[in-house]
Amino acid sequence: MAAEERRVDEKGRVTIPQSVRESLGIEPGEEVTVSVDDGSVVIRPRVTREEFVETMTGVITEETRADDAEAIDPRDLKEDWTSDL
Repeated sequence: MAAEERRVDEKGRVTIPQSVRESLGIEPGEEVTVSVDDGSVVIRPRVTREEFVETMTGVITEETRADDAEAIDPRDLKEDWTSDL
C-alpha cells in the first residue's frame, strides 16, 4: 500500500485515509489502539475479548501444547483474563 501524507490539525487530529481504513476494516465510530513502536505511530483496530477468544479457539491442542507447559485450571485463567471487567 502506498503511503499517503496527512496534516495534523490544530487539535492534534489526523484523518486516516479511506484506503487504509478499508484495508483494516475500520468503520466510522469504531475504537482503535494508537501506540508508538520504534519511533512510529501505529494505529490498529481494537480487538474485543470475544473476537480474540473466537480467533484463538482450537489453537492450543494436545498436539500443539509444549511438553513443558504449565497446567492451568481454566477457571483461574478466566479469573485472570476478566479481573478488570
